[in-house]
Amino acid sequence: MKILDDLAGFAVLTSPLWLILILLPVCIWLAFKIAKRFKPGIARIVGGVGIFLLFFALPFGDEIVGRIYLSYLCATEVQMKVFQTVELPSEYWDEAGRPKYLGPYGFVDMKLLPNRFEWHNIDEPYFDSVIKIEKWRSQLFDNETQTVLGERITYMRHFGWMNRFSPAPNIGEGCRELRVESSREKLAQEEREHEQQFFRGILKPAISKR
Repeated sequence: MKILDDLAGFAVLTSPLWLILILLPVCIWLAFKIAKRFKPGIARIVGGVGIFLLFFALPFGDEIVGRIYLSYLCATEVQMKVFQTVELPSEYWDEAGRPKYLGPYGFVDMKLLPNRFEWHNIDEPYFDSVIKIEKWRSQLFDNETQTVLGERITYMRHFGWMNRFSPAPNIGEGCRELRVESSREKLAQEEREHEQQFFRGILKPAISKR
């Protein structure tokens, strides 16, 4: 049974590779047949190579365009917005004015904040055609005032049509997955800093009144 499970796992992981291996000789054959229409020499070679690249890249076109467009959105449209500030009493701050609502790893621990705050996550289509991209909005909601205090915006794309041939297709990737150049430690540090910056823009120490 273990051998069968291993074979099944191998088939799932390599299914896109098999599609490429099947597509490769087909594209070579088509390029060869069409290139024969060109005059012998450089024109035939250049035409054959160009036709091959066109046919071979065409099935991955939505994947390539989707990745490029997502990279653009992640670089230009990801943002944090603060709509309203809230004052918290001194019990949520130390003597230096640093927040006490951070967990052991530096991320915000919602359990250490008043239970009036909660996250509302909204997914909405941003581009829905040959490529599919969604806009993700995470809103910090104040149940006491019934207002949205701020929101964080990011994007996620669905993988291309060839992914559907996989026995275990992936849904897609977001801006976080694109940052492959960052180590896990650097990525966690950046996310921690962005989260702290977001909450510090909203939550302020209450000004004591005498």
